[in-house]
Amino acid sequence: MAAKIAASAFFVLGGTAAAEWLGPRLGSILGSAPQLAVLSLIFFSIEQGPAFAAESAFWTIPGMGAAVPVYLGYLMATRLVPAPRAWSVAAGVSLGTATFVAATLVLSAIPLGPLTAMPFAAAVCLGAGYIVRRLPDTAPLKRGPISASLLAIRIVVSALTVLAVTSVAHVLGPKWSGLVVGFPVNGLPVMALLHARYGAAVIMPFIRMFPVGAFGICIFNLVASRTLARIGLPATIALAYAVDVAYLAAVAWLRRPRPVSP
Repeated sequence: MAAKIAASAFFVLGGTAAAEWLGPRLGSILGSAPQLAVLSLIFFSIEQGPAFAAESAFWTIPGMGAAVPVYLGYLMATRLVPAPRAWSVAAGVSLGTATFVAATLVLSAIPLGPLTAMPFAAAVCLGAGYIVRRLPDTAPLKRGPISASLLAIRIVVSALTVLAVTSVAHVLGPKWSGLVVGFPVNGLPVMALLHARYGAAVIMPFIRMFPVGAFGICIFNLVASRTLARIGLPATIALAYAVDVAYLAAVAWLRRPRPVSP
């Protein structure tokens, strides 16, 4: 439990720090790296064994199809409840979570296998990317002072979410564990905290980037599900991260601002 709390605090603080110090453009790219997928792979391997963790990693691939609607639901909530800011944040978190629950129930009834999971995830990510294509990919952000109470709130929110999700997934078996792990356990708190502090404009790059990042998480889990039982946990994490980082680097290079020709 202490390890889960420490790891979740590291990810959420790292995500918000990346957005605040590097800006929404780079912060959204870094925030798209696997977070709960890594934690679940580690703790499921320790607690349930490599076979359980590998199967759970596979089911996280379609689970990302339920994570994408979380960001779309949050975006819709910011349009439906633009102010006051506290109500807008609450609406975003509530509607985003509700869309995840609904999407997970639908996905659990769809017969997906090794040959259909990745194409399905790619279709969901491409469709969502098309929907949010007109959102800005960056936003002005004026950093404010960081207080101990604010850091504590960030840690508590993330840790409670991680503990809740992993505890529920722990008793559901590998399929439902993988589907539940798709929940953006750190991405949603980071987005809500940035929204509460800086306004809705700052989170638009995160929403625009997430479908692209979600497919990278699918790639991470595909590599993990195929290699965990063969090469062990440390090598699997290193290899899966390397593949995902290469994918995100390619995306960042393709999305970089280009100079305007005279």
